[in-house]
Amino acid sequence: MSMSSIPSSSQSGKLYGWVERIGNKVPHPFLLFIYLIIVLMVTTAILSAFGVSAKNPTDGTPVVVKNLLSVEVLHWFLPNVIKNFSGFAPLGAILALVLGAGLAERVGLLPALMVKMASHVNARYASYMVLFIAFFSHISSDAALVIMPPMGALIFLAVGRHPVAGLLAAIAGVGCGFTANLLIVTTDVLLSGISTEAAAAFNPQMHVSVIDNWYFMASSVVVLTIVGGLITDKIIEPRLGQWQGNSDEKLQTLTESQRFGLRIAGVVSLLFIAAIALMVIPENGILRDPINHTVMPSPFIKGIVPLIILFFFVVSLAYGIATRTIRRQADLPHLMIEPMKE
Repeated sequence: MSMSSIPSSSQSGKLYGWVERIGNKVPHPFLLFIYLIIVLMVTTAILSAFGVSAKNPTDGTPVVVKNLLSVEVLHWFLPNVIKNFSGFAPLGAILALVLGAGLAERVGLLPALMVKMASHVNARYASYMVLFIAFFSHISSDAALVIMPPMGALIFLAVGRHPVAGLLAAIAGVGCGFTANLLIVTTDVLLSGISTEAAAAFNPQMHVSVIDNWYFMASSVVVLTIVGGLITDKIIEPRLGQWQGNSDEKLQTLTESQRFGLRIAGVVSLLFIAAIALMVIPENGILRDPINHTVMPSPFIKGIVPLIILFFFVVSLAYGIATRTIRRQADLPHLMIEPMKE
């Protein structure tokens, strides 16, 4: 492979080169959290020494900053650290959602869906399609980082464009646009749980639903797809030059078994959605509020996460049986446990 690039002396080339160098020096996210914890502990020690306080908005009482490096806090921390972890509100919902989404990934449903979406791509809109598929792939969590980059490269290669640009677009969609999705994903569950716990300090009865943040995430898909596509087409790909390499790699195609499985999964999805709609849309639907007969709030909204998990389970089970990925009863728990190991 040989490629020509924009001269490094150009102002844009220098700027992008500087951004790349700085980005490569950013520490691992785990280390960033460690550094932030250290900064927080030192900051509380300084603020505590100066007697800094804030007013509690609920009752007006002053809240004094506590020194996280003090013996008093250490005595509180040791007996409460496990309780804080196990009592974290979103933990159970996230683990359960990982089981459902993980099953869909393990039986091959999510990869097959992504291949299906990528099978008919126009060269002009390849960047936008790769980004859109990358956003959808977030539902498979970290597996998206493995699936999407090579798929993005192969999509671009198939339409005669630079495969590295496709790879970078896929990485941007998976990493930079993480959890922007038209579907509800684990981050929506996480944020709603954190928000509910924070809101309890003001109103213990307040419940933040997982769909409260979904409106922003869903609209972000449109914005990020357009912006990311323009950046790929106007900035990234021109810097890579003309692709002159050869490759025998082909974009994966679906087998007849996978096509049949997707059709079965589609039918089961429609039946599941229809069943839920029959329990929500009628005024006396059993998933509406039993007193006011409203949808918001209602058992449907508060129970949206279990319903999503059940949806993944039912549809994945249908696909797995149709494609014979699930052959025995023992295969099901094994496939559900595998994502938890990772």
